[in-house]
Amino acid sequence: MTIFTMIGNKLKSTKLAIKTEPPVVPVLDTIQTQNVGASGNDVFISVVIPVYNAMPYLTELLNSLEAQDLERKFYEVIAVDDGSSDFGGEILDVYAKRNSNFRVVHQENSGWAGKPRNVGLDLARGEYVFFVDSDDTLGSEALRRMRDFALEHVSDVLAPKLVPTGGRAIYSALFAQTLVDTPLDVILTTLMPQKMIRKSLLTDHQIRFREDKVRLEDGMAMVEAYCVAKRISVLADYDYYFLRTREDGQNISSRAIDPRGYVESLSHIASTVRNRTDDNEYQQKLLAGLFKRKALRFYLGKRFLNYKPAKQQGWIKAHQVFINEFLPKNRDALFSRTDLAKTEAIVVGNVEELKRLAKLDLTSGEKPKLKEVTVTEHGFSLKVDTPVDGPKPTGILVKERAGIREIRFDVSAASAPGQYVAMISVEFLLAGLADFGDVFLEYQGEVPRRIRFPEDTVEGYLRGTRIYRTIKGSLSVDVRNAQR
Repeated sequence: MTIFTMIGNKLKSTKLAIKTEPPVVPVLDTIQTQNVGASGNDVFISVVIPVYNAMPYLTELLNSLEAQDLERKFYEVIAVDDGSSDFGGEILDVYAKRNSNFRVVHQENSGWAGKPRNVGLDLARGEYVFFVDSDDTLGSEALRRMRDFALEHVSDVLAPKLVPTGGRAIYSALFAQTLVDTPLDVILTTLMPQKMIRKSLLTDHQIRFREDKVRLEDGMAMVEAYCVAKRISVLADYDYYFLRTREDGQNISSRAIDPRGYVESLSHIASTVRNRTDDNEYQQKLLAGLFKRKALRFYLGKRFLNYKPAKQQGWIKAHQVFINEFLPKNRDALFSRTDLAKTEAIVVGNVEELKRLAKLDLTSGEKPKLKEVTVTEHGFSLKVDTPVDGPKPTGILVKERAGIREIRFDVSAASAPGQYVAMISVEFLLAGLADFGDVFLEYQGEVPRRIRFPEDTVEGYLRGTRIYRTIKGSLSVDVRNAQR
């Protein structure tokens, strides 16, 4: 009998609700569970999955967990069915019956992912807890590789390489290479919960997920973990985790956002960062980075222009409170030119200026394209194609990815129409960058445009400095291995 035949016959498994409040550990005999799993002394990774109406994606995840090449005694799967109405709960029961290391908890719907994650955390017996979403999948070697790395490097937080699928967008630069020790300003570029975290770090510091319906509830927990971890690592040597955008549009991240509630959550994260960092200059850099990534994105192009006036005002008023609290001074030293213009317009409530800047985002038009990279004695010669009828470029900007510094290089017109050349000095790059830089073409009075890097264009290398193509096909610079 197949799984779906069993579903058609309406499996008669009783679902008992649990009612627990953190940090109380749920009592096992009040919860319907399937299987106890391997010995608690052997379990190294507890995979915790909040599940709510995730079919048919759920079966793909469960299949990928069954296919792991790590011995089953070393990992357990704890799936918390948060009142699913799509037979996902019955599917979980079937997988638990055939896998001794799978457990299922059925509970009444809580309406958000926080409570299921906390329930799974309370039941976890592994040294590490790996938070996984029910509509994603894992590479077959993921858990083994993560375990081996954690054992070798004694990481408290491990961020495996995420691979976006179905149109999902992520900050892919974080996974350019494996980092045993990842600085706080770098790991803060990801607030998503798909991390493997030492369980004792979470329990000792009483770190839990918010259980009410708030945005960034996972980010709040992750940042608390980041700030108390002794070692945070990024593992990028394999496609570990495939992050999906659901075709039915039911990802929580795709739902409408309330400005006030969202900014209150962001303020909670900012407070954690401020309270956990002593260096004031570094603290301000971290807070500005959070605002740039998590606030200014709401003022981009069509996004801001498509908001109704009340929603525009809602974002402005909420962000004014944030800026006054966390970024009251030296903003000109914390933001690039364009980001500073938007921030100052928010401070004074200038909607028309924000609309103007949003329109500039839209009028940036077709991105310029890298034609050729030539390695010279002192750096690189970049040849760039631009639309012939577009605005005239005035320079090339290399923007520090994790900071605010910009390095500008002059451009000159080449022989072909719409083609420009810039000489990029390695010495200047090393003076202004610590790791990565993103490359833009600058225009008079317009928003700089990111330069595309076609797949058939050859990358450039000189003394450890690399001109390369990002996962998303853009032009960037990597100076981490440069000879300084």
